[in-house]
Amino acid sequence: MAKEQLDELLQGLEGSGRPYLCVVRKDNKAELAEAESRIKNGMVVEWCDQVRVLSHAAVGCFVTHCGWNSSLEAVACGVPMVCVPQMSDQRMNAWLVECEWRVGARAEVGSDDVLRAAEVRRRVEEVMQGDARVAAAEWKRAVVEALGKDGSSDHNLRAFMECITSDVQ
Repeated sequence: MAKEQLDELLQGLEGSGRPYLCVVRKDNKAELAEAESRIKNGMVVEWCDQVRVLSHAAVGCFVTHCGWNSSLEAVACGVPMVCVPQMSDQRMNAWLVECEWRVGARAEVGSDDVLRAAEVRRRVEEVMQGDARVAAAEWKRAVVEALGKDGSSDHNLRAFMECITSDVQ
């Protein structure tokens, strides 16, 4: 992540006035050094167990590039998202998050491809206080139901196992 983008992201998160956890890869450590002194509301780490963090009740939203796994993990955990897609499938995933599942909002980057602090603040507030929170909670309930005993995933797994074992016998 470029230094300018990291600065804008951290300013936006700080400006939201909400506590946050920001994961910044080790190869961005140099860009982070200057910004660390300005961090008051958050914590910056090199790595975290994403599902464990998203599963925590204190998590209010997830600013994400919208990789498929990250998007599904957030949906399964009932966490609304601020989408900042960068490449390939991330744009389609962001569209699903915002338009189909309605569990997030896509942040707009400037013509210079930089997500500005004001946009981070605006979108964080939007998903924290808007309909995306309600939709995310509904999706979480649906996931829990599907994964539970006699849920659709349980049923489909049993049907699959029956199909492949009947061919063997």
